Amino acid sequence: MSLNAKWVPMKWPCGPLEIARLNQSKSEDNELKKMVEAWAQPSALQLLRETPINCLVVDWASGAAEDGAQQLALKPLIDAGRQLGLSFVGKVSAKDNLAAVVQAGRTAGLDAVILQGSGSQALDLPIIVQLSSDAIEWDATTAIFSTTGNVWPAAKLPVMNGDIASAGPTGAPWVDSNGWFSLLARQMAPGKTLWLDIDPPDSTSILPASDYCLAVADSRVYGSRWILSLDSRMRAAMLKRDPQAMDAWTKICATLSFFDANAKWEAYKPMGVLAVVSDFRGQNAAQSGEVLNLLNRRQIQFLIMDRARALGDAVEGLKGILWMDDEPPTSEQHSQLLAFVQQGGLVIASKYWGPSGITPYKEDWLFDYTSYNVLKGRIVVADKGFPDPYQLAMDAHVMVSRRNDFARLYNPGTTNCYLSVDPDGRKQLVQVLNYSSRVARYVTLWVSAKVQSSRLLSPGSQALPPMESAPASEGTNFDLPPFPVNCAVEIERSL
Repeated sequence: MSLNAKWVPMKWPCGPLEIARLNQSKSEDNELKKMVEAWAQPSALQLLRETPINCLVVDWASGAAEDGAQQLALKPLIDAGRQLGLSFVGKVSAKDNLAAVVQAGRTAGLDAVILQGSGSQALDLPIIVQLSSDAIEWDATTAIFSTTGNVWPAAKLPVMNGDIASAGPTGAPWVDSNGWFSLLARQMAPGKTLWLDIDPPDSTSILPASDYCLAVADSRVYGSRWILSLDSRMRAAMLKRDPQAMDAWTKICATLSFFDANAKWEAYKPMGVLAVVSDFRGQNAAQSGEVLNLLNRRQIQFLIMDRARALGDAVEGLKGILWMDDEPPTSEQHSQLLAFVQQGGLVIASKYWGPSGITPYKEDWLFDYTSYNVLKGRIVVADKGFPDPYQLAMDAHVMVSRRNDFARLYNPGTTNCYLSVDPDGRKQLVQVLNYSSRVARYVTLWVSAKVQSSRLLSPGSQALPPMESAPASEGTNFDLPPFPVNCAVEIERSL
């Protein structure tokens, strides 16, 4: 057995362990308990027919008294699922008798197990390590690895609640996204697949389909996968074939199918005008990670570089490099950075490690930083170490300048975009995400490229109406038609 990077995972909470959790929460909702019992029946798997879902994540052992009953209850479900071509991954949080627990899972038909925390014990099934996103050990990740502590993708609109505003310091909508973390995982764990473990927020009613579709898109656009997790009301309604729930389920599956049909995009390389360099470990992880988060919110196209590696050709095409860590570059990196600066590049650092004999100077518009001109470029150093991540993200944006953007969104409100390019460098892809629960309207996308041809794609069977494009100053404008969650613009660039 081996882990399959093409698995499309979904949580399937059911059985005695789930009933025990409900009892511990003192839930008296008998309908909810009936739903949990029904979800354990093989007949419930009919909901997955002709859908992209091909892997179910089930609770296998938690160290509770109900573990034995749970495994007995899951056996018919696993048998029936395997007949339908489904794979099963068992979540194991029990610490005692781990080898025996995993052996029982193999016998029952599990394909892999999810284990919390790093470990090196040899087991009878492939392991998916699950780690906390705020204290991840990159060297401990497995071919597929999972993280907890992720955010539910959404826009927090600037609405006042008494004297409290649920928005950023600017009063603009505050977007929660895991996109930056997915990009970080691609760099720090190359060739591996990240599964984001996020449950939907509690709600008194079925969540809108767009909320689920956004959680799918926010992961797949940036190169990770969300372990699909439905709220209890949605699951109960689906068993009853409720029209609203089934319509939402159709839209969720259409979004999954959209990304599966365009799997070639996963090989595209991210585009960036700014590179953020750090080891993203230990004491450097928190600040560097938050800077990535805030750069993404500001719609800055950035690349991520692991400080443990040589910079190599990755600096080509960049306008700026943000050297996050106090640790200086190695001699090889130092030579590469100086070559980058001498050719006109910008390096932002917390300490000066450039050539001696360069006269520093201050710029009136750039507070708390000192600049050093090195031939055609410059090194900009924070006078008292880097400020807080929010300020640093703004400062980096100003220093790199919007005139170097590859793309911009106008009338964006709660939209964001991610840019990538195919391995041959001819096709550029702009994926646009709408983090509002309302349809995005009147969105104009500007790209710096001169466009030979373009194509608009979106999830679902109904194609979006044609988009209008027009040459603009040093680029091309696209007037996007209204779209609910996400769309993509494929661009064939003129030579």
